[in-house]
Amino acid sequence: MELHRLISATVGNPRLAARLAQDAETVYGEFEVPQAQAQALLANPRHALTQLDVHPNLQFKLLAALGLLSLPPASIQPYLQDPHRDGKDR
Repeated sequence: MELHRLISATVGNPRLAARLAQDAETVYGEFEVPQAQAQALLANPRHALTQLDVHPNLQFKLLAALGLLSLPPASIQPYLQDPHRDGKDR
């Protein structure tokens, strides 16, 4: 599926993600996303992803690439780098 290929391509590719956020219609065309799907995504990405039955993980990734993710990025690095961490599960 072209949409899945596009979403996977945005992971680790900030230039593509930025292009998608700036001009989604062009990027959808470049990845040959079917026109009906592209139009639905342009009109309401969240609704379209649900209607197209896109896996939730891929929905998350596309919404992030479009700049529509309402969750702040998170990292476990502060926890892992904590000098007081003893490595034991609690």
